[in-house]
Amino acid sequence: MDFSWLFPPAINDMAKQVDSLFWFIASIAVFIFVLVEMLLFIFLVRYRRKRPDKQGIALHGNTKMEIIWTLIPALILVAIGVFGSQMTYAIQTPPKDVYTINVTGYKWRWDFDYPEGFKTTNKLVIPEDKSVLFKITSGDIVHSFWIPSMRLKQDAVPGRQTQFWTGPSEKGEYPIVCAEYCGTMHSMMLAKLNVVSTEEFDKFVQSGGKAGGSAADGAGGEGQTLAEQKGCLSCHATDQNKLVGPGWGGMFGKDVKLSDGSTVKYDEKYIIESIIDPAAKTPEGYSPMPPQQVTEEEAKAIAEYIKTLK
Repeated sequence: MDFSWLFPPAINDMAKQVDSLFWFIASIAVFIFVLVEMLLFIFLVRYRRKRPDKQGIALHGNTKMEIIWTLIPALILVAIGVFGSQMTYAIQTPPKDVYTINVTGYKWRWDFDYPEGFKTTNKLVIPEDKSVLFKITSGDIVHSFWIPSMRLKQDAVPGRQTQFWTGPSEKGEYPIVCAEYCGTMHSMMLAKLNVVSTEEFDKFVQSGGKAGGSAADGAGGEGQTLAEQKGCLSCHATDQNKLVGPGWGGMFGKDVKLSDGSTVKYDEKYIIESIIDPAAKTPEGYSPMPPQQVTEEEAKAIAEYIKTLK
């Protein structure tokens, strides 16, 4: 029976091994559940008490029965333990020629530092034919780095490094999520995994992480790419929905009420000032944005992008 609709696609051998372990455990659990329920029903009907003074068979002290119902579950648990332990050690022991990417979780984004010296935010690009080691930590609170299509998940803990590695994977775009509730925007802590060919990955590295993703063309395209890379879209919706910060959609040119009661026009000057000096003019109902590592030129590009949002 095909149960592939239950899970996201398994994109490498490691994910398929995890699926095998799952089905091994699930099959045993289902078999035992059905067996117990079936015997329960049979015994209820066949051996129901017909006379108040009739006593059933006493099994207490039956050595043969006790050995059977102790030994069988013990062997099943040993088999699951051996299978699971082998897989756990395999996932945490990378090969020597592995490509290493440092992963850092923040409220609420994922930063990926590549060995070539550049960083991306919420965009992870890896080559299809390489083994990749992820060294994982957190910059604030506990998160959990989870790639469902690889069936791999590891806690991201402040001041501590955890890791897992993965072998060659199938090309495509897959979601990355946080599996540890980390605050009000936990469900928005999303990133994308792009598995690309070796040639595409080489171009991605040569561009310093700017190629190979979802970079947009046309008006505001550069700003959109920057907003994605800098993690702006973790806190600001591109429509009018309120997240941690106000939504950007349809705001350009309108008046914005500030926390001090004054009003300012939501134009390029205000957007750039808000990015460079977040505490200068805070919109009413919001807390000041944390300081951002964005240059004035980059802030201008992001303002151009916001201008295009309706």
